[in-house]
Amino acid sequence: MAAAAAVKLPRAYEEQEHVPAPVDPTHFISLDYAEPSPIMIGFQKAWRSLKRMLKIGAVLALVGAYPAAVVLSSHINDKPIDIPAEQSWAVPGIAVAIHKIARELEGAGWASNRPVWHPQARLTALPAWQSGTAEALSQHMQLISELAPYEGAPDSDLAAAARLLTEVSGEPMRPRLTAAAEALNRFDTRASRGLAMRPMPEEIMPQELALFAGWAAEDRAALSDQINALQEGGGWPASKDDITAFYRAKARAHVAHEMFAANADKAYNLSNTAILVAADRAETAWGRAAEMKPILVSNQSDSAVLNPNHLASMAYFLLEAEVASRHLIELMAPPAADEVIEETSVAQTDEAAEVALP
Repeated sequence: MAAAAAVKLPRAYEEQEHVPAPVDPTHFISLDYAEPSPIMIGFQKAWRSLKRMLKIGAVLALVGAYPAAVVLSSHINDKPIDIPAEQSWAVPGIAVAIHKIARELEGAGWASNRPVWHPQARLTALPAWQSGTAEALSQHMQLISELAPYEGAPDSDLAAAARLLTEVSGEPMRPRLTAAAEALNRFDTRASRGLAMRPMPEEIMPQELALFAGWAAEDRAALSDQINALQEGGGWPASKDDITAFYRAKARAHVAHEMFAANADKAYNLSNTAILVAADRAETAWGRAAEMKPILVSNQSDSAVLNPNHLASMAYFLLEAEVASRHLIELMAPPAADEVIEETSVAQTDEAAEVALP
């Protein structure tokens, strides 16, 4: 039995159908002359080009990501302040100040407190804008605190807000701004309930116009210094000092424009035509200075052909605003005492003359 199986085993293997047939070696000679498909060659080239482009794009993205983040993080919100109609404020300037603070906290953030690695730490315009805004709001709140005294001293909440709005080197600004907004809100709440002195817009406007005119004079001097430094050959067409001077002036002009517009809108006792015309002229002049927003600040020399001198333009607008503000102050000033006495005496003389007539 075992012998019969051993004899059949080789034959069983020979009868398998899957055993391949012998291969003729001359069958593959024609493959030596075969050419690759042009379509596949095109796909290969396209794939290699795509990989090369992806590699180059990845390198450019890594190299340009930080500069792009620097550009995108510089957002200056200089739009007009729009107070919602459902909000009721006792003092218009308080509403403007709180909305300005909220813009900086909810917007780009305080650039000067960023760590060294942060893209905003490389900026110049935004820190100058925020620094000028805080300084202007601090001085304006100090002015209102003096116009709303309590027991012979400036209002405590307004005075505290003015101190908190002042930048302190090395100290985070967000907590200070939040506390300042809370203090301003407390004062406005007390003023609306009659628990604090409430200065009227007609009382605030002459005082704040004098403050704004002082800002214009200071900023024009700073801009002139930068312009003169370039003319003397010691400056650059767009240095950091140029950008700082420009945006600091722009920030204070924006605060002046918004504060003045808010008070002028609520000053219902202003009915004199000459005063209304002068007020409109002053608001327009401050608006032109506040709305300047060049892509790149240019401080070119007098012989420059292509680029304008933005510092000179800002200085001109500030001069217009200063002149318009001082003119409005003169119109709003009450008549002098001697003029009142003279008018009274003239009226009494005319009345006596009429009585003396037969």
